Amino acid sequence: MTETGTDDAVQVLQIQLPQSVTVSTFVAARIKEVEAMRKSIKQSTSVKMAFQKLPQHMRRRAMAHEVKRLPRRLREIHANQMKKSGLPPKSKRPSRKYRRRPYNLLNDYARRRRRVKWLNTHIWHAKRFFMVEKWGYKLPHHPCDKSFRACYRAATQHCLLQDISYNRVVEISGNYSFLVSKLNKLTASAVGLSFGAKCFSEGKKYGRVILFKPGNNDPINRKPIGQVDFVWKNCSDIVASLWIFIHPAFYLELLNVFISLFELHVLNMEVDNDDVNKDSVYAGLEGVVLKELEFEISRLRLTGPLSVAVIQNAFKLVDFENVGNLPSWCNNYKIDMLSKQNQLFKDLSSDHILPPNVVFSVVVHDPRMNMPKKRTKSLPRSLKIADIESYHQNISFSPLWDSEVRQYVKENQVSNAQINEMRSELLVPGTDLNVPGEMIPVMLWKSGTKVGRCSSWDVIVPSSWAQHFFISFNMWGGRAGGLRETESLAFEESRGDILYPDSLAGEKEEWYQSDVVKQKFFSLPPNKRTNYIKFGMVSPLTFRWSLLVHEWCESDVLTGFFVLRDKKILHSVQEFLLNKSKAAEWTPIPDNCLVAVQVLPNKKGQCSKFAEICLPIEADLKNEPVERYYKDPNMKKRNDMRRSHKLLLKRLMKRRKRAKKAGKPVIKTDTALLETYKTKMRNLWLPEPEIIRHSCTRQVMGFVKQGGFCYSIGKSKGLGYVVGASLNLLAKMGFRNKILFRNTNSRQYRLASIEVLMD
Repeated sequence: MTETGTDDAVQVLQIQLPQSVTVSTFVAARIKEVEAMRKSIKQSTSVKMAFQKLPQHMRRRAMAHEVKRLPRRLREIHANQMKKSGLPPKSKRPSRKYRRRPYNLLNDYARRRRRVKWLNTHIWHAKRFFMVEKWGYKLPHHPCDKSFRACYRAATQHCLLQDISYNRVVEISGNYSFLVSKLNKLTASAVGLSFGAKCFSEGKKYGRVILFKPGNNDPINRKPIGQVDFVWKNCSDIVASLWIFIHPAFYLELLNVFISLFELHVLNMEVDNDDVNKDSVYAGLEGVVLKELEFEISRLRLTGPLSVAVIQNAFKLVDFENVGNLPSWCNNYKIDMLSKQNQLFKDLSSDHILPPNVVFSVVVHDPRMNMPKKRTKSLPRSLKIADIESYHQNISFSPLWDSEVRQYVKENQVSNAQINEMRSELLVPGTDLNVPGEMIPVMLWKSGTKVGRCSSWDVIVPSSWAQHFFISFNMWGGRAGGLRETESLAFEESRGDILYPDSLAGEKEEWYQSDVVKQKFFSLPPNKRTNYIKFGMVSPLTFRWSLLVHEWCESDVLTGFFVLRDKKILHSVQEFLLNKSKAAEWTPIPDNCLVAVQVLPNKKGQCSKFAEICLPIEADLKNEPVERYYKDPNMKKRNDMRRSHKLLLKRLMKRRKRAKKAGKPVIKTDTALLETYKTKMRNLWLPEPEIIRHSCTRQVMGFVKQGGFCYSIGKSKGLGYVVGASLNLLAKMGFRNKILFRNTNSRQYRLASIEVLMD
């Protein structure tokens, strides 16, 4: 055998192999052998079941009786094996598939959107976010994954993506001078710039202003409505257009103010009530026309240093010189101006060279044609020497202002099914499509840059394209966030409330937050609840601004309050608090005002929501005090009520059982009795406060509205309001900015410093 093996080896070595092999010829010669081998692999002659051919890590317990648990390639084999064994497969109507047919699915979506409104990105968010109902919308609150720190990291180092289209838009058109004269009645010069400011009139920059109710000439005590963003299109004396972005919490209130201010009346009254996606149009004095653009304009926000890189990668800018067929709407606009805007944005390497609050306009192709196959991190481009003067010109001209253009891009939008069909016909799967796609006008807003704040871009797109742009930004590295991330960024940047406590919308929001916290408190068993009465907390889950201001004003008449917004006064207060010189003089401020402050603990301590801001005494600067224990007079009442209520429920249960056993009609439980018991018990746990200022050993100055650990400074902080009279007293006592704060679940006071918040 050894000699035979040696001879075979010699013969193999003597064979001369060719220098090259043609793969196509070699495979064609052995195609039958390859097919026979594949067929033998698929049709095994062993007695194994189909699911037993899978590796161990892919097997599931339910595979033996549920064919859908198997991979598609093995389902037919499994069905044949089941037939041979005498057990026919179960025939069951695909109910979920039947329910989710496109016709029924769209009808169901339309029905569910009648109660609460959906964003255009609702379907995408609903699969990945915890959704909440707020302000009449179904909004994403936070991602389902543990991503609180990841979202903060995205906002500071990468890119955070948010859909803020719930900020509703109205367009007001008319004579520029007339519009400014009317709208200035809603603003105050001491608070900031108005609609008629020269820097906003040309449309190069967008503005931000606080609106007040008209009819009151006092600039200090005017009742505010809220803060809005606006941008002008054309400011000629003949006709001008203005977009105002309004928070949904006070949208109806401000809309009614506009209707009375311009004496508007509805034009499209013949609109069908079943059409929920129809915007209203109003007409009024001097040819003023107001349009609601809720279903025409969407707003996406990108925050972080890589926002420019994400936008530039997601945007495939239109090259007007080499493009073939231009859409019909391009004939009404200057192509050279649109081409220059695209070139300026293409050459933009960093947003630091841009002026603050600049408005940018570009025209891009369908973002789905430029989307990566998997999520890709966008990196900034190499720095170039840019002509800064070019970005100070009027680059805000955009066809997006035209309603006909918005309607055109909506009607000519290619569906996802058509794009997927085009991709399936590619010779090489996974390659890019050569079709450029539809041309869409887009508007960009660059936020102002301040120290310690993250730069952000707002992308204004037609509503029908919002989801496509959102997914494209996400695929190019933007991390999606929700309402929680909006609150977190405002807290990190020490920005004050948009919904002020002296406004109607802010008051509603505070009661809503209080109800949520109370519901969580009373969902706990009695032995797990914090007894706030023993801690001396008379208002632990509610902001009682009116009562607190009334006590500090020391008057018999109930005094109204307002938030101090005068920038000159706020600057003088801040300089006095931070100035260590004894020669600094204090300028008294109104007693019935609230001042927005930031609380920074001096040593240790976590500042949480609803914490009390208190006035210190001389000894507190050396040793932090501890509040004494208080007696709870309601404890015995609660125990007696709980005991008698349990006995009552037992008697009622026995009565129902006897009636059921005897065949008599069962008496239903008295729900009014249960509600009365619930209300009385809750009032014994959290009684209505009568005094707040002198409720504990230290005088209460105000409350913390938002508190917690701040990543930007590496320690805890709080944002809240204090009464103006308490600041006057603090200045007289000579403590400067030293105060005390105490959390609701603690008796320990902590020494801290306060700073005035100024936007």
